[in-house]
Amino acid sequence: MQPNDFKDLSLEELVNMQSKLKSFVDKRLDAKKRDALNKIQSLVTEFELGFDEVVAAIRVTAKRGKAPAIYRNPANPRQTWSGKGDAPTWFTEANDPEKLRIPGA
Repeated sequence: MQPNDFKDLSLEELVNMQSKLKSFVDKRLDAKKRDALNKIQSLVTEFELGFDEVVAAIRVTAKRGKAPAIYRNPANPRQTWSGKGDAPTWFTEANDPEKLRIPGA
C-alpha cells in the first residue's frame, strides 16, 4: 500500500484501521516473544542452567552507561572522576577535594 491509498479515507476509517493494525502487530510481537522464550527454555534445559546462572549472565551482558563525572582535575580538565572505584591520585592528593567538584554534579 502507498500513502496516497489512505488520503480519501475518513478519520473514523483511519482510526479503525490503526486499531486493527495495532492488534495485528501486538499479536505478532507476542508470538515472537513466545518463540524467544521457548528457545531460552530449551537452552536452559539442554545445558542444565540454574536460575542464578541465567540471571548473572543477563546482568553481566546488560549495558550500563558510564557514570557521570563529579570531580575534575584542575591541572588537567580532561581528567575527571565519577566518584566510583579507586580515586585518582590528583583527587587523593588535593587539599580540599570538594573544591574539585564539578558545579551542578
